Amino acid sequence: MKIKKKNIIGLIRNSVSDIDTAADVILYGSRARGDERTDSDWDLLILTDYPTGLETENIFRNKLYDLELETGESFSVFAYSKTEWHTRQRITPFYQNVTQEGILL
Repeated sequence: MKIKKKNIIGLIRNSVSDIDTAADVILYGSRARGDERTDSDWDLLILTDYPTGLETENIFRNKLYDLELETGESFSVFAYSKTEWHTRQRITPFYQNVTQEGILL
């Protein structure tokens, strides 16, 4: 099933909102830059108002896995608290990359 990029973005946002309505979802990587290939995954950063860990990240991953089955698209997911993202992660190349090319969904 081929679904337009705009529709997939809406489905991503809705899936994350089902878990946390206050979470920010940032698209980064090739799909944010616009140089994706047909087999490119969707790189997603999810920022919450509460501390996260592997368990929280897996909750989002599992929800988006359902969307993978529905759309045939692949999602790569990282989750951090907004506090951790803007403090501890700020010094990482990953932070710089997402800050430069990321798109808030």
